[in-house]
Amino acid sequence: MRGAVTHLASAHPLGEQLPAMFADDLAQNLTQALDEVLAPILTTLDCLDSYLDPALTPSDMLPWLANWVAIGFGEQMTEAQRRALVADAVSLHRGRGTLDALARLVNTLTGVDAQVTDTGGVGWSTRPGGHLPGTDEAKVTIHLPDETEVDRTWLKEVLELGVPAHVSVEVTILNPPGQS
Repeated sequence: MRGAVTHLASAHPLGEQLPAMFADDLAQNLTQALDEVLAPILTTLDCLDSYLDPALTPSDMLPWLANWVAIGFGEQMTEAQRRALVADAVSLHRGRGTLDALARLVNTLTGVDAQVTDTGGVGWSTRPGGHLPGTDEAKVTIHLPDETEVDRTWLKEVLELGVPAHVSVEVTILNPPGQS
């Protein structure tokens, strides 16, 4: 949590900005007390861009930024994965449901390049419930080096959030740990 910073000096003391006729002790002590109150606010405003940058923000601010870009985190995600997901969230939302966005999402979550394939079928019918070409299955194939472990169930649940509702997802790991 954000907390108070003790003995934080103001970068712009109010007493130095007053006219010379207010250089007496009373005015300086009053403005010094105000400086102690305003210093955290001014420092936060001076560093606001750092709070909004996923690479620089403190880790306890990441969930707040994630809410701004409408994403959530899994408990098993590392801080680096969370920062990368927040940084890439807007482009992932823009490409939601596309093969490129799914591949980038897998890369962000697992750190490996994934081959993502779908049926490519397109069709239409003049009557409801007509036959459409292909199947409705999108397959996500992940090439993993040996000894890499990924929770397949969690990865499948995350990927299902990124595909259209009628598309199913299959996660296939070609080189599971311990096999070559």
